[in-house]
Amino acid sequence: MAREEGPRESFDELMDTPLDFLAFMMNRLKIDTLTPELLASPTFELMKGTCKSLVELEYFFEEVYKATTDQLDWHNPEGLQYPRDLRKPLPLIPNSRGRQVIPSDHFINNDLAYLFVVSSRTYATSVIKTKAADYGHIKWIKDLVPNTIWSEVPVNYDKHALWGIYHLGRKRQQFYGFAANRESARDVYSKRRIIAVTKLQIVEWHGYKHLDWITICRDDDKLYTFKEGDFKRLRLQDIKDMLILLVQGKITNLNVEDRLAFGVSLRMFTRSIVIQRRVEDLQLGIESYQKKLNITKPDTYRSDLKCRDAYTAYSNPRGFIYQNKDKKNKFMRIDELHKFSDGTLDDVRTALNDRLKGIRMECLPKTIWRQSDRERAKAMIQAIDKQLKSRRIMRSLEKFVGGRPYEGDLRLLQRTI
Repeated sequence: MAREEGPRESFDELMDTPLDFLAFMMNRLKIDTLTPELLASPTFELMKGTCKSLVELEYFFEEVYKATTDQLDWHNPEGLQYPRDLRKPLPLIPNSRGRQVIPSDHFINNDLAYLFVVSSRTYATSVIKTKAADYGHIKWIKDLVPNTIWSEVPVNYDKHALWGIYHLGRKRQQFYGFAANRESARDVYSKRRIIAVTKLQIVEWHGYKHLDWITICRDDDKLYTFKEGDFKRLRLQDIKDMLILLVQGKITNLNVEDRLAFGVSLRMFTRSIVIQRRVEDLQLGIESYQKKLNITKPDTYRSDLKCRDAYTAYSNPRGFIYQNKDKKNKFMRIDELHKFSDGTLDDVRTALNDRLKGIRMECLPKTIWRQSDRERAKAMIQAIDKQLKSRRIMRSLEKFVGGRPYEGDLRLLQRTI
């Protein structure tokens, strides 16, 4: 490996690539070959004092494991993550029609390619290697996305790649697939917040500890139980609550082995939903520089839009007419909110809320709403709020699995209201 000119500015910069990390450890340990025995003791002692959190330490050891078992992404051996500064706004260039679009080469995330892995053992560290950027509320971003980014039809994923276990052995894959899909017969959904994890019942097989039963306490001081396979039936807020309790050290009532198994199960599930949401949600996909979204373009055209007032309800399919940046009427379906950016959703929500409250503005129509229109507007606002909250929680969950830069300590993360 060629030595780069100039010293590294920080440990994080040194850790930019798995190969640099490997060279760093081998140099400090003064060895030529890294063995599993060395990974289990001296390397751990060397690295645990340099990591800011257990999540960071876990990530580094995953990278070493993949390096020593020939599972790195050798198409990008130097681990180059970003061709540009993520803190700067997305660049825009004119296309053949003279419209401003985002250059396709800035969408570099490998999430979708990772999910398509079926025959190769090339392992793309999609959640961590390509962290998400943070652009705040980008308005009208869907109009800036090149057509090549959209998917013609949604595609199915390789299940093992989606679960984040493609690199595991066949027997362990089979057991995880069996365990992760075992659901309890009871209804586990609740809007009550999780305030404590009281008891775990664990089953171990092929080196994986499955959470057979999890007993938690919600803010009504009642105990609830569910299985690991029920994670997908819980609210995203429940997953975040349990992760916060874990990293803040508030489940000391459990022994160390149980806490470790609980953390592994939670983070494996979190990684899988982060990967999937990035390719199935426009805003999250843009922030993580997606090569191709696994969603079709939003259905914004209707032949009668020109003769309809903006911010009025549309019956079939359900949705509302809104105005884009060019003051042209467009259609927003209530079941396609994930195809619009936060900024666009905020604008539509604000306009609908102003009409509900009777605020008169020049940009809003003067027609009087019927009761049915008011009910549809309330339903649209509620759906938009749910979509925006889901994205806020997903951005928080990405921090727990190293998928989004976070300067502070994970233990200081606040609960989302």
